[in-house]
Amino acid sequence: MRQPCPSEIERVRSLAATATPTAVALADDPDTRFSASGAVDRVGRVVLLIGTDHPLHGALREVSRGSTGPRAGVDLCAIRHVGRTPTVRARLWCEGRVSEVPAHERRQAALAIWERHPDEGLLAAVDNDPTPDGPLLACIEPDVVVYDTYDDAGVIDGAAFRAARPDPLTLPAERILARVNDRHRDELSASLRDVPDVPQGRAWLWELDGFGATLWVSPYASDRPVLVRLPWNVRATAPCQLEGALRELLGRRGALR
Repeated sequence: MRQPCPSEIERVRSLAATATPTAVALADDPDTRFSASGAVDRVGRVVLLIGTDHPLHGALREVSRGSTGPRAGVDLCAIRHVGRTPTVRARLWCEGRVSEVPAHERRQAALAIWERHPDEGLLAAVDNDPTPDGPLLACIEPDVVVYDTYDDAGVIDGAAFRAARPDPLTLPAERILARVNDRHRDELSASLRDVPDVPQGRAWLWELDGFGATLWVSPYASDRPVLVRLPWNVRATAPCQLEGALRELLGRRGALR
């Protein structure tokens, strides 16, 4: 039976909110990839800081006013640390037309990038009208999003992706998750003892949302990790409720069925 969890598109949109661009490729030369620095903004666009030596910088400078920009794809990666090992939680490929961020949207785009990757180049891209020798802010409105997670994969229409919103608990959940994985791993592993059909082993929080928690379990008797979904008794709609559900999981193992 499928455990309660966010919808496919809400989960992917939430993953995108925590993912970091790793590479970008122009559609007419997809095998050549270049480094990327940016984030996914609140309306589902991939926003990028483009330095003067980046191929996209020249490509966007060649676009005449009123013309459409080149097509490009961006690879994004969401990482989760399992102990000291960085483990890929999700890969996303967002493809669409590239354009310069309009002047009235530059500040918000820069703030979105700053939260993922602080860079002094953002100040120049925001405060000055872009010049041929200065960095610029670009965005891609994806018309297709391909995703691949540890337990699922698929394709989402870009318009639907942009129309969706991440789970409002995504960012608070990331902070809570990091704290639990850092300080309460013994209690987390012990919480599995009363859960039927789950191998005993070392556990880390893998995903955390209003419907429940997904644990990454490294069984003592196997070298193949498994993901275990534990639903809450009542859906959490605020960070304090999320913390309460986790306290119940860590302190009263029998409360979960």
